[in-house]
Amino acid sequence: MNFIMKNSIKHFLLPLVCGIAFISCEKQTTPEPVQIQRPELQSPIVRDDVYYARLRAYKKTDHKLAFGWFGSWTAINPSEQSRLRSAPDSMDIISIWSQWHSLSREQIEDKAFVQQVLGTKVVFCISAKDVPEEFKVDGQITDESLKDYARAWGKDSIDKYQYDGIDIDFETAADHLGPLNTTPGLFKKFCEELSQYIGPKSGTGRLFLIDGNIDALDQGIAELCNYGVSQAYGCSSATMGYTSLTSRTASAERVGWKADQLIFTENFESMWKSGGILHTTLSGKQMMSLQGMADFAVNGTSCGFGAYHMEYEYGHSDMPYKYMRQAIQYANPAPHGDYSKNLVTLNEAGEYAFEIPVFPSGMSEGVQFSLTASLTGVPTADADIPLVVDNSLVTAYNNYYYTEYKTLDPALVSFSGPLHFVAGAQDSETPVIVGITDMTALGDEEYLVPVRVDFSKHSGFSANTDKEVCYLKLKTKQQVCVLSLPGMEQVTEISVMQGEDGMVIEKKGYTLQLQASIGVPVDSKFSIVADPALVDSYNKQHGTKYTPMSANDVTLPDELLLPKNSQATTPVEIKAVDYEKLTSDGSMVVLKVDLGGNADFNTIGDKDVVKFVVFKKMEGNIEENATRVPGTVIADMSGWTYDAPGAEGLVSSQMFDGAIAMNQSGWYITNGSVTATVDMVNVHTLAGFRIRPMYGLGYYKVLRLYDVKTSEDGQHWVSQSGDSFVSLALSGDDWQYVKFYKPVSCRFVRMTYRCDKESASNSYVGCNEFNAIASN
Repeated sequence: MNFIMKNSIKHFLLPLVCGIAFISCEKQTTPEPVQIQRPELQSPIVRDDVYYARLRAYKKTDHKLAFGWFGSWTAINPSEQSRLRSAPDSMDIISIWSQWHSLSREQIEDKAFVQQVLGTKVVFCISAKDVPEEFKVDGQITDESLKDYARAWGKDSIDKYQYDGIDIDFETAADHLGPLNTTPGLFKKFCEELSQYIGPKSGTGRLFLIDGNIDALDQGIAELCNYGVSQAYGCSSATMGYTSLTSRTASAERVGWKADQLIFTENFESMWKSGGILHTTLSGKQMMSLQGMADFAVNGTSCGFGAYHMEYEYGHSDMPYKYMRQAIQYANPAPHGDYSKNLVTLNEAGEYAFEIPVFPSGMSEGVQFSLTASLTGVPTADADIPLVVDNSLVTAYNNYYYTEYKTLDPALVSFSGPLHFVAGAQDSETPVIVGITDMTALGDEEYLVPVRVDFSKHSGFSANTDKEVCYLKLKTKQQVCVLSLPGMEQVTEISVMQGEDGMVIEKKGYTLQLQASIGVPVDSKFSIVADPALVDSYNKQHGTKYTPMSANDVTLPDELLLPKNSQATTPVEIKAVDYEKLTSDGSMVVLKVDLGGNADFNTIGDKDVVKFVVFKKMEGNIEENATRVPGTVIADMSGWTYDAPGAEGLVSSQMFDGAIAMNQSGWYITNGSVTATVDMVNVHTLAGFRIRPMYGLGYYKVLRLYDVKTSEDGQHWVSQSGDSFVSLALSGDDWQYVKFYKPVSCRFVRMTYRCDKESASNSYVGCNEFNAIASN
């Protein structure tokens, strides 16, 4: 590097000296000094081999990318502005926006330095407009043309000039149109050919970028690329900056881009002096748009930010590339410390407050906190670096913030182990758990526990002073744990039905689960009891006739366990033991939780934790989603009627004529509900019935029937569906079956249809045909 600089200065000074000698014969002049800014020399950072090694390692980490188009690259002008090495060291990708071929010796050396020493990827930018004539066949673009042109760019040129990839400018403006980007599918073919040499599918490690109107590309192109660069010029507060970037992201995603492929860029050809335009971030902050794009990368979904004609920013008198440096630092804060060592960043550095419940018994749930760390450089060997409590920092903290925190005995603080770094990895392998469990000795004071990394036995490591200490603020609070049951003091009704073969079916169930307001400090067990005496008082108060149930009448657990640090017991299903004891009026069990005199626990409003559960016996019942009904379809339907007030197109006789053709609709509704009643003239013993969807098409099937009832005289009705709906399935023969668990004697069948998204599969619901099925 020094050899190159000396030769460059020597070649520059010789003609300058000769020119001055010639002019001095004519007239005395005072030459104007040329301002050459060299940030790498002006910076206090020592740029040695260790610095560059860490810089290259950083660029291999997962971070937000800094991108820029670099124009007027010559590497020979007196000003460093013409050299790539003038750009910030932390640039990730530079795209050459000028002549990228026929490079001079100075350009080759300049590019090699930023690639090999700084680790910056350098790509060249080309236009997706046309294919050069030398690649065409008789003036036409053919498949061979695309293959040859792709190889010339994607391999031969990259090999010759040692670039890291290609950036294709794809734009749809009138002055950018050509056969390559207007012929349907042609650009995609070209990209597919290029993807053999560049991009993630090539396996070469060379980058494939497309910039410009990336949301106008064909599906399938994005997956061939590493990044899509959006020219988001002028994303101002007027368009709510981040809203514009979010909209651009959505548009790009519609053609296959992933959000973490996107780089948003600002126009520094015109806005370099200000860093862009005023931009509103996702959190409502206002900043200039380049930094806003960096904010969107950090707090949004994109992978990076950048600028068009980034080299214009060299012109800042206070610091070259001022706004690009600010954006890089904003998105990827650099550590501070002794750069001669491998700096350790405590990722959770900062302040964390804990209000620790202390129970009357003296028990406490304690504190657990996870700590991780990262390195600026890649360690060459495994390293274990311990964490310590440094109480010397408490006094300094109190003096600075005018606080009065107490120190905590370090012996009360445990660490699950040291920070372990594996050779070749910059992140600690597993989190270190910081534990503070014994709170019995703590009074009503506030404690500060400063945790930092201990470098006493690791001379090659040092702290990132920006993120060095994790402060844990502890405050005890006297508290009891409040217990409750879901829906406590409310009645839960469970419909229990007798199915075929005597099987008991519970249409609804009750799950007993004890809940706690906070995590309990130790494993805690509670007895559950049933109190039949409370049923009588409930009946008197509410005018009900529930039959009392004892603990033996339900599947009651002996106790419920609240595990340590949990807030709920394992759910337990409560069922009636003997179905025959239940009545249609209902049988009630009152469940109580016995606290056992434990002072650490209480109940809401100092009331008993009770739960009222009613088990009701249903006389009639229906199988959900039945696909058949064993029995015989009643063939003689003479005189039967089907009444559905409010239904459209209803002809009662058509519901029993056996015609299920598409031109016979039966009846239907388009909104609301209809209650339909079937009169079978005589009493029949039914195993169930079936209905045919409107027009005989499954597309118009009924999803649910409500309030299914039967009657022998039309005056006294028996509910077959209880207090719920009946879900219907569509069978293979395009009928929907309603199956009774037990045969039902009836003349009338009544049911309610609803037309809503829960009950209708289309915007219509209706019936084409009704069949009653007699029990065998």
